[in-house]
Amino acid sequence: MEMENINKNHNQERHYNADVRTLTRTGIVFLLVLFLLISCNSKVQESQNSVSVSGIGTVLAQPDMVLMNVSFSHTAPTTKEAKNAVEQTMQQILKILQDESVEDKFMKTISLNYDVEYYYRNGRRVRVGQRAQQTIVVTVNDMVNTPERFSSILDKITAIDKVEVQNIKFDIENKTELFKQSRELAYQKAFDKAKQYAELSGRKIGRVLTISEGVSQDIAQTRVFMNNLQFEAAADEFLSGSSSVPTGEQGVTSEINVIFSLD
Repeated sequence: MEMENINKNHNQERHYNADVRTLTRTGIVFLLVLFLLISCNSKVQESQNSVSVSGIGTVLAQPDMVLMNVSFSHTAPTTKEAKNAVEQTMQQILKILQDESVEDKFMKTISLNYDVEYYYRNGRRVRVGQRAQQTIVVTVNDMVNTPERFSSILDKITAIDKVEVQNIKFDIENKTELFKQSRELAYQKAFDKAKQYAELSGRKIGRVLTISEGVSQDIAQTRVFMNNLQFEAAADEFLSGSSSVPTGEQGVTSEINVIFSLD
């Protein structure tokens, strides 16, 4: 009899614990559902009382530096002879750049190749000799104060036999201030949009809830304000040997997304 009572009490305690666990789980689920409902309701209210806008700011400036690839190659019976010919051309280029006050740090070799040169005759490959090729990147800065410097360098380098100048790119050396200005412009445009939407809906702009920035980028664009006759005259002057290179304008762009609260 006593054993039966013990078993009975044990079963009652087990059922009680199971009920407690069930109630606990139910309470947790209820709290989670309540939290989600409150959170969703809060987000709905927030979306109803906010405006999301974007702004793009672009600031243009005159380029103050230029980068260009200078390539030169020579073919000779042996690699040593081809290499010596390339080195002689390199010395000519260095002399021009030094005379134009281009520092060594603004010159960098990006490729140096030694290959066998062939040509095809009657479907057969015939060896011509050894070919040596070198490509350097030259940066010419301070173009705002000395705009004629780049034209002079370009004229002198292109006058050397078997030299090619490619990938001429105008750029701005220090873009920090330009990016600051472009961000300010982007924010002001976003603010003006939000203000207009608020006025259209009979509301007022409140505080900023979030700000996110898109990808800021350089704008490699050239804006040369010339008519066709002026452009043709500049091209003729360039081809005649007195290089006058229009640099145009270049700049940076910033894009932001802003969410404002509405009062």
